[in-house]
Amino acid sequence: MKLLAVAIPHHDANLAYFDGERVHYIKLERTRQEKRFHFRELADWAREAQDLWGMDAREADDCVFSFDPGALPAAVRRHVPPEVYVRLGAGQSLAEPLAPAVCEYLGVRRASLVSHHYAHALSSWMLEPRTPDLAIVVDGVGDGRAWSVYRKDELVAIGDVRRGSIGWGMREAGKLLGVQYGHFNDIAGKVMGLQSFGRIDTAYREKVRAFGMARLRDAWSPAHWQAHLGDKLVAQLRLLDWAATVHAATGDMLVEFFGQFAQPDDRVSYSGGVAQNVVWNSVLKSHYPGLVIPPHASDEGLALGALEWLRRRHGLPPLALTGFPYSQSDVAVPAPTAQTVAAAAELLAQGRTLGWYQGAGEVGPRALGHRSILLDARRPDGKAALNRVKQREPYRPFGAAVLEEHFNEHFEGPADAFMLYACRVRSRRFPAIAHVDGSCRVQLVGRNSPLRPLLERFYELTGCPVLVNTSLNVAGRPLAAAPAHARELFSLTPLDALVIGDELLTR
Repeated sequence: MKLLAVAIPHHDANLAYFDGERVHYIKLERTRQEKRFHFRELADWAREAQDLWGMDAREADDCVFSFDPGALPAAVRRHVPPEVYVRLGAGQSLAEPLAPAVCEYLGVRRASLVSHHYAHALSSWMLEPRTPDLAIVVDGVGDGRAWSVYRKDELVAIGDVRRGSIGWGMREAGKLLGVQYGHFNDIAGKVMGLQSFGRIDTAYREKVRAFGMARLRDAWSPAHWQAHLGDKLVAQLRLLDWAATVHAATGDMLVEFFGQFAQPDDRVSYSGGVAQNVVWNSVLKSHYPGLVIPPHASDEGLALGALEWLRRRHGLPPLALTGFPYSQSDVAVPAPTAQTVAAAAELLAQGRTLGWYQGAGEVGPRALGHRSILLDARRPDGKAALNRVKQREPYRPFGAAVLEEHFNEHFEGPADAFMLYACRVRSRRFPAIAHVDGSCRVQLVGRNSPLRPLLERFYELTGCPVLVNTSLNVAGRPLAAAPAHARELFSLTPLDALVIGDELLTR
């Protein structure tokens, strides 16, 4: 049976296809090299699938879509009655069949429209040996909700977006702080790094915490900050302190919110754009050790969750995503030889910046060793050197990769293989990765990690088991999805060296 899942929201279009034997996945910004890529015409997705996988969408046995019906042409939109939105938004149904006219426009024989939040809730299936006890989704807005809680596929609680959302709060805070952005969905990640420069006002933190998840609009309102300080100018001059305080209070609120539904020993699947916040993730992990977050927690994981809905619908055995998280349907290359790995490690030991393009690309927004720029974390001017390559704001932190067995020597706190948590840097040896608050998001490089041979060789040369690991792109551009993209980056930036498969390029 061939199953097709198509997520075409207003940003981050992605597709997943089960051809009867294996699962294929792509986030289309990679191949298009257009950040936050979306379709101007929803029906255009079919050409992309044809080009990528040589498939005719009409040959799929069943299809499921995630999109905003408002993006349909008016003549097609009338075939999606308002009660469809009402049922999905209120959680009265998890998916709705699409009328033949809509299917015809989309280029498929039959299809359903799945709940946005439910697709999120199902998206961690490749990480789950068993169904989680609870699935929690928190984002800006999906299905008209700020958050959703599912237990065994039943929607048990929702957050009314009219009372605000964390995603919207972060976005508006970034605008207030003057954050520069190409797409509004880029703002939250930048605010996460920027707020660390502020000081937390303990009294105001408690006031914000009291608003709770039911009053998120108030929690993220600067008007309450002004009232707290009693002066408009002082409040404006202390906006970084406001951001730091509200950010900390939101972490408190999330813990309390989870506690309304989850037991400490529950296995909790957590997704939605807010689940990309590594600071809050760390706080939650300390209270809920069974927390599971997919690296594709944001909207780029919708197609994978929707595909799982199709699998369940047809009673198929659990699917496998080959090579996960290195599972993008982009241009893969063969692994480097030991000689090339040794040469690359020598360059890193010399303090050089190194681009690293290997295998298939990572699922999720963070480079995990296949589409990376690497650097010795001990380099004193490492941040500045990387910012010259990346062309991005100097206040933003860099992540790190560490040999798993050496993590406790240099870091304290939670960490995983997907760089989804912030931990404390215990050593002063690593100025290139320590953020202003002493934190760093860290990728654990285990025995089976494809980055292992390079990092082991670097450790043999230097005695250092840590590298800066940031994505192989520049500001405003997606991760490289083909060797040509990596070569272009190398030609246009001061990157010192680049490895593509077994090919080593140096200046």
